[in-house]
Amino acid sequence: MIVTAKSVTSKRRPSINKLGSEASFSVQAQKVSQESFRGHKHTNSFNEVRRLQNRTWKQKIVELFPQNAQEYLPEINIHVSILCVIWYMTSSISSNLSKAILSQFPHPVGLTELQFFLSASLCLAFVIFANHLHKPKSSSSQLRDAVLNFPEGILPNYLNGSFSTCISKTFLVPSKVIWCTTFPMGIFQFVGHITSHKSTSLIPVSLVHSVKALSPIATVCYYRFSKGKQYNNMTYYTLIPLILGVMITCWTSHNNKNSLAQTDRLSFIMGLAFAFISMIIFVSQNIFAKGILTVKSKDILPSKNKSQLDLTQIKMEERSMMKLDKITILFYCSCVGFILTFPIFVTNELFSGSASVFGDLTFKILILVIIHGVAHFFQAMLAFQLIGMLSPVTYSIANIMKRIMIIGVAFIWESNLSINQLFGLSLTIIGLYGYDKWGNKKL
Repeated sequence: MIVTAKSVTSKRRPSINKLGSEASFSVQAQKVSQESFRGHKHTNSFNEVRRLQNRTWKQKIVELFPQNAQEYLPEINIHVSILCVIWYMTSSISSNLSKAILSQFPHPVGLTELQFFLSASLCLAFVIFANHLHKPKSSSSQLRDAVLNFPEGILPNYLNGSFSTCISKTFLVPSKVIWCTTFPMGIFQFVGHITSHKSTSLIPVSLVHSVKALSPIATVCYYRFSKGKQYNNMTYYTLIPLILGVMITCWTSHNNKNSLAQTDRLSFIMGLAFAFISMIIFVSQNIFAKGILTVKSKDILPSKNKSQLDLTQIKMEERSMMKLDKITILFYCSCVGFILTFPIFVTNELFSGSASVFGDLTFKILILVIIHGVAHFFQAMLAFQLIGMLSPVTYSIANIMKRIMIIGVAFIWESNLSINQLFGLSLTIIGLYGYDKWGNKKL
């Protein structure tokens, strides 16, 4: 019996130990569960804080307005908005500098020629620099990372660091598709720049861009009568304050004594006519460029069997399959514009007695021309980028907002802001907002 009791006792001890271990495990599991709950709760709180911190700029801006007013706010794309702000700044500098240059350098065709030359030179220099950064052995830097991470379509996609292959044999050797694309756009650039500079030399910058602010009306008329597209009635209603705003601005500038002291009535009318022609050219370029930048390039040239083509033709066809980048377009547009402007520049302004280009081109004017050319280069690059991102009418709205910014800066620059001009500018802004919010819709 004793042995049996000991046996029983010895048999029971493991069960007691087992119960103890199970109890200990249960306590540990409970502690782990509590810690896990606290950790989960802490994680949720941390995620909530991160969620609040990581709110987009759009949400933060919208929350600044009352709840009832938030539904009337326009849609905001931060990336496009930043590009537009930089575009507005460079355009304001370029436009107002052109007036300052032409007041001391009365050669609008010569300024256009210098602008085309600087634009082409900057394009070539930028491509060479970007190609150098594409070398495999190039040291990593913030500048190199920024250039390599440029948005798709800005730089050529064949850059690999070889100057001979990428620059001499590819970038500087245009294919048929490049000429077919950039030659018409170069004509637009040629006529548009000359008429714009001619109008700027005759009337104030604010008035030039007030006339150019009518571009959405020309865009709507083109799509309505040429393409047969239908717009709702709200589209036409929202254009009314836009037209009235431009008319008030023009009438106020016409009656302004300071403006009339600088130019006579005939010059004033000619300046308005050149500004209107420049606006029509801008709309035409916008529509044409939108079709070029969005169409698939494989449809530009007729398809052929590659077995019937030689090596050069195959290379040309392969390059035609690629979408043209903005640098290539701007470079060859500037080259075409330079070539077309050169005969007019030589015959009219290069040697014109005492008022020759060389006699008026001082060191100060040369520095202003370089700054003007750099600003124009950047604003042209941004314009091409926005044309590829936005629809024609939306791009016209963005361009008009740029005009409003330029007009406002020009008013401050000219120290010529009156109540009537401010009222006209306000009507223009109201018309643009209404057109963007309710009128920019086809049936």
